[in-house]
Amino acid sequence: MSANLDIVRAEWRRRTLAQYRAASVTAEFLGWLIRLGFSPQTLVAGHKVLGDKLDHADMAYEVFTSLGGEGDPLSVSEGSLVLDQGWGRPTFERLVLAGLDVFCLAETLAAPLYSAMLDGARKAEPKQMLDRVVTDAEEHKKFGWTVLDEAIEQDDKMVRKLAKHALPKQLARAERSWGLIPDGWIEPVGPHEKPYGLIPRAQYKREFYQSIAEEVLPALDDRNLGGRGAWGARPR
Repeated sequence: MSANLDIVRAEWRRRTLAQYRAASVTAEFLGWLIRLGFSPQTLVAGHKVLGDKLDHADMAYEVFTSLGGEGDPLSVSEGSLVLDQGWGRPTFERLVLAGLDVFCLAETLAAPLYSAMLDGARKAEPKQMLDRVVTDAEEHKKFGWTVLDEAIEQDDKMVRKLAKHALPKQLARAERSWGLIPDGWIEPVGPHEKPYGLIPRAQYKREFYQSIAEEVLPALDDRNLGGRGAWGARPR
């Protein structure tokens, strides 16, 4: 039995858009960092993340087209390519909230998922793209936590206040995306799709909870941001 290429193409179309969106929001976030006077070292790291994300988007698109994909995965509304509440002056509060959600949580949680995708990838194009993403993942995770640490240095009281309010909802949203299997879920990914870099929902769930327990919550607690308390208080 061969892989269902409709499923494989749809996933790589989604990944192309996800990487392009990541580049777009990183560029916007970097502008905020510049205007708020973050350190040159942090800005250089942000520029590196932006370049990587654009490369990832190009590589994902090459995978999509190599599988016979047609059309433009990036033909979406501009609103989907910006940070939430991204208009206007880049206030410190917005930067902290976006940094927690988009970089600290999402990049940390995504890293083991990409490693799992790479483990099963056997086809040349998907394997090459995923290998690049996994190689870059550690720097991307580090960038988010570096920004958070610099924000804490600037105003630790404000960061703690924002984290206490926002983290339960942010963690719940991440759990819905990666940690829960919807009722009635029919798994589209089987052994024939895995060589193309796809993984089943159950593997997303397993990697998510392990990363939450071993990386995300300890990193938040180390910064006195109440990670385990926020996890326990997340809305169900």
